[in-house]
Amino acid sequence: MERDALRMTPARVPVVAFKIRHSSVQVELDVERNVTCEMNALAIGPLAQQIAAMPMGVEMLLEGFLAARSARHQSPVLHIQKFELLEGTT
Repeated sequence: MERDALRMTPARVPVVAFKIRHSSVQVELDVERNVTCEMNALAIGPLAQQIAAMPMGVEMLLEGFLAARSARHQSPVLHIQKFELLEGTT
């Protein structure tokens, strides 16, 4: 995981941008497939402060929604609305 420094919006709302790595096993046509990818993510408000304070490399279950990075850049960003630390991580 890569993470930018915590910043404040002009309205003084905390925001942190970071990169996540997804890894799972999925079944496709009855065959197990290892799936990995990296994606940009964003947390706003109290979640941003919590994520910014975590050590790098922790494993989390994330929930949120996908949105375009901006009107000019259509690459997806996962906006985190909820997260849970997975057991066994530091």
